[in-house]
Amino acid sequence: MITYYVVICHRGKHKWVRAGTLRDAKLLKKEIEAPDNTRRIEKLGLTGRHKRIDDFFQEYADHVKLRTFGNTVKRYLGVLNTFLAFLKTFHPNLGYLTQIKPEHIESYQKQRLESTELKADADGDKPDNHKNKRLPLPQTVNFEVGIIRSVFMWAHDRELIPAVPTKKVKPLRPKPKKQAKVLTPDQCRQFLKTAREAAKSDKPMRVYYKAFKFLLNTGLRSGELCNLTWDDVDLETGLMEIQPKEGWTPKRNSRQFYLNESSLEVLRSFGERERYIFTDLSGRQLDPSVLRKALIEVAQAPGLNDLTRVHDLRHTFSSHMQMNGVDPGTMAAILGHRSYDVTMIYTHQTQEHLRKSINKIGIG
Repeated sequence: MITYYVVICHRGKHKWVRAGTLRDAKLLKKEIEAPDNTRRIEKLGLTGRHKRIDDFFQEYADHVKLRTFGNTVKRYLGVLNTFLAFLKTFHPNLGYLTQIKPEHIESYQKQRLESTELKADADGDKPDNHKNKRLPLPQTVNFEVGIIRSVFMWAHDRELIPAVPTKKVKPLRPKPKKQAKVLTPDQCRQFLKTAREAAKSDKPMRVYYKAFKFLLNTGLRSGELCNLTWDDVDLETGLMEIQPKEGWTPKRNSRQFYLNESSLEVLRSFGERERYIFTDLSGRQLDPSVLRKALIEVAQAPGLNDLTRVHDLRHTFSSHMQMNGVDPGTMAAILGHRSYDVTMIYTHQTQEHLRKSINKIGIG
């Protein structure tokens, strides 16, 4: 039996479409050559030529909002808005989805590393908090391109574009990550003493002192601390739960663990209780970026100039757990890690601990 094909041509692109019998081929050819030309464009996978970039990204944003949690939505929308700002600033002639090519993605990589305009767009609604922040690392841009890749894969699955433009784009070479700063027990005491002394004369510092002490005793991420509410803790049993809130979700799944006495002491020191535990003088929940500024300010006095990230307090907590003999499974449960391998990234032994450990062995 003979199988007939119809050759479709549109703007220099050709495609053979299997029709079947001669009668089927004639019907398909007649349909394709209809005045509106829609079937010809669809068969060639050129539908995206008639899909404007702005309209498509809005459709994808709606798709994300319906299917993901708060933090993920914020991350995705932030990247989408930054990519749209890039196209309007550096490639204003692009209007349709199928016009975006691999070279435009590579251009985004370059401009994202260099453009302060794109940085301001990426900072979104917090320009004042981030105006002095450095331009993104290559690792950050690779993460953003990963999100953009998922957007175009979604478009390709719906036959809006003939190919995914990020497919042949190589990731940027990452810069070495800054080594975590792990405080020794003495440095922890010096750091907290400085914060406590500052809190005596600086009223806003009082909550930051409590926050630092709580972080060193729980290993919470800064976002988890800032979104912690009184409904999350039971002061009688000492049990705390990290769980989703409206507009915020934990980085990993919900988890529960018991607080130590130092953490409970911090919670009992609060007077009137708002919804959020850690709030500024106006009663608003703390902002992670402002918390980091307070950390750097406090760290400078005792000479801890290399302590510049709130996350280093999490590294300190996890390292002290390991050095005190807490097993990896318990550590992973408390820190909210899915595997032991991730937990091991957070364990760093101080030089003093290494010296004492090796001296426990003396053969001969």
